[in-house]
Amino acid sequence: MTNFNFYKSAEVYREKYYQMPKVFFTNPNYMNLSNDAKIAYMLLKDRFNYSVKSNWVDEDDNIYFNFTVEELMQLLNCREGKVAKIKKELESANLLFQKKGRIQQKDGKIKSAPNKLYLGKPKVTAQDVFAIKEEELASNDLSVNAKIANTVKTPDNNNLTVNAKIANTAKPTNTKGSTVNAKIADNLFYSSNPLDTNRHNIDTEKDHLQDQLLLDNFETIMKDNSIATFVPERVLSLIKTFSSSYSEAQKTVQTIHNAKAKAEKDAQTKIIFEDLDIYGLNAEQELYKTLLKAYQKQKTEKVENIQNLIFVYVKNWFMENPIAAKQQAESSEELPKVPLHDWLNEG
Repeated sequence: MTNFNFYKSAEVYREKYYQMPKVFFTNPNYMNLSNDAKIAYMLLKDRFNYSVKSNWVDEDDNIYFNFTVEELMQLLNCREGKVAKIKKELESANLLFQKKGRIQQKDGKIKSAPNKLYLGKPKVTAQDVFAIKEEELASNDLSVNAKIANTVKTPDNNNLTVNAKIANTAKPTNTKGSTVNAKIADNLFYSSNPLDTNRHNIDTEKDHLQDQLLLDNFETIMKDNSIATFVPERVLSLIKTFSSSYSEAQKTVQTIHNAKAKAEKDAQTKIIFEDLDIYGLNAEQELYKTLLKAYQKQKTEKVENIQNLIFVYVKNWFMENPIAAKQQAESSEELPKVPLHDWLNEG
């Protein structure tokens, strides 16, 4: 306890904290928000306050701010897939609006402008105001009750001692009866009950049903904010269709993540999947087609390891399309146009 930093009553309150709207815990529109989404809103609100001071407004007098995916990944300590899902969750609750950044040229370099983010105001109803006031009153009542509770007389230790002595004089149970029951239980356990002989088959069938249930709900499970995948829902549905088990489907998603990471490492270029449309790519459709080609080859040819094939296909797609498009967009200058020699019309 010597290293514990206690709060002292006489200290001046110096810390700064993020603030969370209380309506998130009273309004049905926000109560189902994940904790990650609520925390993200607090972080965005803090950046929003900076935008207000800096007078960042658009042509419609709406306040906007910039917050890159990389910044959110660092602040929330998560992967890009989880950030994308959090942002979609906030968008669904009308708490966040995004305007895609445009490709712009500056100092001879082509760069993509960051997205403009707009924060939505939570709706506060009369019921919310009433619920918040009730909660605050209840908190005050708890403080009063706590003071009253401290004045309650402690129980008499002498009475406890007497009760303990009475308990010790109680007649012990019949141990012989327990021995007989144990023998009967042993006989039942080793009996030739058909349920016992079929237990392995029952457990196997149960495991199969459980796995099938997980596979049937694969997209829903993968969309959960606790799973940081950038893979779009349409691609997840394709994976489910061609997977024989939930574990195989999970492995395929991990293979796609590994392929992206390997491509980024080889090219020394980091990309954000949800921002690829900036470079004119329909990333969801192209990733779907890439995966479909791998499954088609599995159906028409002998494939030793489908995961290896998917890894190669997806890695090559990331290298040849998103990464190449980003590198081209961020190249220092446009290459000069070289006139082509007209060999056909030369006399």
